[in-house]
Amino acid sequence: MLANFFGKSKPINFLVIFGLFLCYFVVIAFSKELTIETFKELAWFLIIFSVFNFIIAKNQLTFDNSYAYLFYVILIGFFAEVIQLNYLLYANVTVLLFLRKVYSLQSSKNILHKLFDGGLWLGVSFLIEPYTILFILLLYISTFLHQRFTYQTLFTPVLGFFAPVFLYFTYCLWYDKTEDFTNLFLWYSEYDFQFYFSNKYLIPMLFIGFCTFFTLVLKTPKTLAVKNLFRRNWIIVLFHLLLAGIIIILINERNVSELLFAFFPTAIILANGLELVKKKLLAEIILVAFLLLSFMHFFF
Repeated sequence: MLANFFGKSKPINFLVIFGLFLCYFVVIAFSKELTIETFKELAWFLIIFSVFNFIIAKNQLTFDNSYAYLFYVILIGFFAEVIQLNYLLYANVTVLLFLRKVYSLQSSKNILHKLFDGGLWLGVSFLIEPYTILFILLLYISTFLHQRFTYQTLFTPVLGFFAPVFLYFTYCLWYDKTEDFTNLFLWYSEYDFQFYFSNKYLIPMLFIGFCTFFTLVLKTPKTLAVKNLFRRNWIIVLFHLLLAGIIIILINERNVSELLFAFFPTAIILANGLELVKKKLLAEIILVAFLLLSFMHFFF
């Protein structure tokens, strides 16, 4: 039933999945004081879902189904504390806008515009969370796989990146806040992961990690064996997950919101894994397991 329903891409599917998000949202909202910030959180996640769905649909990162969107929302349910307004949420929004350009490079239309815009959004994200600069590698990997390197494709993202960075430097220089600017380049990490060792986070991380790894083992060899567009996109998704993991490790302030960086590639990988399941009953069991465990999070 669930597999059949979400195995299609229809407006009703997205409404139902958004209803699932509202369930998580309401539980979190009632656990804290209801303020205007609560409605701002909802508005920001509406933007996130819109951009996410646009990228998936436009670039055919999965088959014609709603699995990726469903898994993205379920991942939020597992770590519902990500539903909060902070700098990492804003960084994720700008990274998503950057990813629009990364995955759209499979089309040869307006290549330089996409590269400049990608660099621009990454520059904004860098000002919010400096470690996100590592995603610049993703832009060049996508360029290498989908297009070709020229001096224009190499330097256009750099120009886009430095546009907001230079404006911020000018602002800091004018208001004598150059220390704020130089702090963007003072990278350090404590590598303290005790925050994740509680059952509240460790159990879902192990469960999701196992399912993601299992999917990669099954899907990757089959995908790399065929030379097509999806093969190149799959390689980008793999690097996306790797870079997101590195950024999560490097970030010092651990409040769960940093995991949002990994939700995009993880949702795509899990969706492709579910597409491999031929037996409907098994697909039903997998979806039910994910849904039930995501709600068990609230009882820890």
